[in-house]
Amino acid sequence: SIVASYGGTLQQIFFFCSIASMILGALAAMAQTKVKRPLAHSSIGHVGYIRTGFSCGTIEGIQSLLIGIFIYASMTIDAFAIVPALRQTRVKYIADLGALAKTNPILAMTFSITMFSYAGIPPLAGFCSKFYLFFAALGCGAYFLAPVGVVTSVIGRWAAGRLP
Repeated sequence: SIVASYGGTLQQIFFFCSIASMILGALAAMAQTKVKRPLAHSSIGHVGYIRTGFSCGTIEGIQSLLIGIFIYASMTIDAFAIVPALRQTRVKYIADLGALAKTNPILAMTFSITMFSYAGIPPLAGFCSKFYLFFAALGCGAYFLAPVGVVTSVIGRWAAGRLP
């Protein structure tokens, strides 16, 4: 029913909102110095990635959307469960994360793997999620949406890659 209810104008609005959300999330996360804020701005970008699957209006788009939501929810639960543990170790700024590997190596390793997945590093779940979403965008003919997603994902890698 989702595919049948789409009009061309509505789909263009979803494409624009998806692109705007991805760009805003990637650029806003770059300027942050605290640990929690890049995660919040990355959430804005991930909403754009997930909206990519919805904006396609195809079965493949909806399947990739569901995979993306599940993987993103798992990463977010993990990341925001680690942040209170970081506060207990007096880590508030990104610069303070350098000493975390010496004080709590298991927490540092878990946080690093989660952030690498957020960034979309290839063997991790975050990469698979973005891959399926961009593949669905190419499958529905959104040839501009997928490259914008890839570029904002690379920018987001820098922002999320500072954390580990």
